[in-house]
Amino acid sequence: MNLTRTRNGASIDWELLAPEAKLTWRASLPGARTYDESAHVLRCLQASGSHAIDLLPLAFPSSWLVNAKASSRAFRRWIAAPARAAWTTLFDALPQSPEEWLELPESRRTEVSGAVTVLADGVEGASLAAVTKVLALLRPEVVCLMDDAALWFALENPAVCPVNADSPTAPSSLFVPMLDWFAESVVLEAETLDALAESHSEVILDGSQALDRLLWVESWGHRLAKAGSFPVGA
Repeated sequence: MNLTRTRNGASIDWELLAPEAKLTWRASLPGARTYDESAHVLRCLQASGSHAIDLLPLAFPSSWLVNAKASSRAFRRWIAAPARAAWTTLFDALPQSPEEWLELPESRRTEVSGAVTVLADGVEGASLAAVTKVLALLRPEVVCLMDDAALWFALENPAVCPVNADSPTAPSSLFVPMLDWFAESVVLEAETLDALAESHSEVILDGSQALDRLLWVESWGHRLAKAGSFPVGA
């Protein structure tokens, strides 16, 4: 499977090797696995009629399972006005598939960008990474986890690979460009990703989630694995 990355203003191809082994290794991590199980439960609740906005109190602490750094005080601010209105805007505007995101009118994309700015930049203790770790639980078909390392991998933002995962600094303005990159990648590799998700026996994933998990392994998680566990792309 190939991904396109931006380097020095140009697009380059990156071959993502051994995706099955990487998904299996990631599922062995207790926090990551429980996050995936939480995302599936939240998807089922919405399919049964629950509204995403009402599930936020469950999604907030679940985001900590993948190293989200938002504080509990930030969660309290997020659930109250005016931040709650920003979440409502996101859940109303974000579509259900990558294809729909790529076709979204500019006016709706502007609404999404503005709402993310309110939540990531306008709330003390929040960040773009933290916002996406909540959104990916409730809109997993279209939103990926936007840690600094993932943004560096895909868009060369920040321009230098981060040295740790504990202090995300990426601006909220990268949300829409990263969603574009993610949606385009899912659409281009849809057949491969759907097959990977279907064959993954540890937890229930869809194709978009499979790419998101692989993106984390490729951009950062491989540093945590035992040497020789799997090859990194090239």
